[in-house]
Amino acid sequence: MSRNGKFYLIFIGFIFLVGCIIVKEKATEEEFTTEFTILEKPSIPIGYDAIRSERGDMIAFLPQKWFFIDTEDKGPSSVFSVAVNPEYSLSIIFSRLTYKMDVSSIIKKDGLLGIAAKCFEIKQIKSSNNIKLIGNFEPIKNGPQKFYVFAYENVANKLKGKSAVFVTSLNEVYEFSLIQLDIEDKQQNSETEFNNVFFSVLSTIRF
Repeated sequence: MSRNGKFYLIFIGFIFLVGCIIVKEKATEEEFTTEFTILEKPSIPIGYDAIRSERGDMIAFLPQKWFFIDTEDKGPSSVFSVAVNPEYSLSIIFSRLTYKMDVSSIIKKDGLLGIAAKCFEIKQIKSSNNIKLIGNFEPIKNGPQKFYVFAYENVANKLKGKSAVFVTSLNEVYEFSLIQLDIEDKQQNSETEFNNVFFSVLSTIRF
């Protein structure tokens, strides 16, 4: 079986993602009252393979040796980029979630945190409430770019994921997710390795 075919079987059986992030033209009270953690530089080697949104309002880069997967348009319509590591133990997924929420109203009422909470709510619905939030929503910034990050676990199979949501200058909501894949005999990634991949890719996102 081709590596695309192999991953597709995994991908169909494991869709508990869905998240989002936001950026706004006008400052909200949240920007002045929330302390955002400063994102560090990548801790793992980053390659030259780029992820670009259809509208061209965001770009990011994969870690070295990771590769893209063609889902043949059989995955969720919100997903526009999927990649995996050589061991098939982790997957990077980028989604556009603007159409799933009233972006302007949520930002006006609850700021970027409201977008992140809505994204997690969407994940819970898609998973039939089979995922639980781990910890709290974490505000992070990289220069002028702001994100909310949250971690979660599938209660059925104990697989973990982490997502970052943001809003671009075109008022589009995007989510970047890193998830564990359910593959037999896979090498287990440590929490440190998982976070190194997540935050390294997060640091490459520009919008």
